[in-house]
Amino acid sequence: MDWSAPLVLMILVLGLVAGFVAGFVGIGGGVVMVPVLLEIFRRWGLPGDSVVQAAMATSLCVAVFATGSAIVRHHRQKRILWRLVPYLIPGSMAGGWAAARLATRLPGRALQLVLAGLMTLAAIRMLTENEVKARPATTVVWWKGLLVGIMVGMVAGLSGLAGGIVLVPALALLLGVHSGWLAGTSSAVILWSALAAALGYLTASPPSPLGPGFTGYGGLTVAGLLALTAIPGAQMGAWVNRRTRSLMFRRIFGIILLAVVVRMVVSR
Repeated sequence: MDWSAPLVLMILVLGLVAGFVAGFVGIGGGVVMVPVLLEIFRRWGLPGDSVVQAAMATSLCVAVFATGSAIVRHHRQKRILWRLVPYLIPGSMAGGWAAARLATRLPGRALQLVLAGLMTLAAIRMLTENEVKARPATTVVWWKGLLVGIMVGMVAGLSGLAGGIVLVPALALLLGVHSGWLAGTSSAVILWSALAAALGYLTASPPSPLGPGFTGYGGLTVAGLLALTAIPGAQMGAWVNRRTRSLMFRRIFGIILLAVVVRMVVSR
């Protein structure tokens, strides 16, 4: 593995950007990290039957720290609806663990296409959505919270995106959460889906060894570098979320996501 200075700098910048996205949007930083990690790990020569899972696992490890950092800032700003969170955590953890174990048995190309599809949906939502008007948050029935949580966890485990792509629209459209509380409330849940899915990958055994710095499918050395800048990046993102209207950023980021999707679909 080539640990050149430009590569280390790129990883640190990647962590900063991913952390900012996690704090600002509340969907985790996987939409930024997974595509770039795929390119890095392929250049390192990781086995083709494990490289996609390795990128997802490493992204999820970082997401735990990035979303945890964002939660602290959102909580201080009183932007988390804590009464909704306990209904969603159990399902998100169960779904995350199960989906991660399933992903280790699926072809990497299939997972890459699933990821590309989810990122396309995220981009379309960012390009077309408007601010959610304030309305009373819906009372959550426990089994509905469990089902939403399971969907969030399954997305996390199968894509490495922590599940916020599903949770943020669910919070807005199904549970009536106002735009200002979406990022914080989502972060408070996807921390747990990311943690469970990451553990699912870390405790699995790849078909062939991935090399030094990897535990299971997770590149912990790379994850550590990413976390160094993702943690302050998430604080910045949450701070900016509180003080700006996010629509322009979402539009720009949606266009970038579509370009990344095209790159992922044509690459193998």
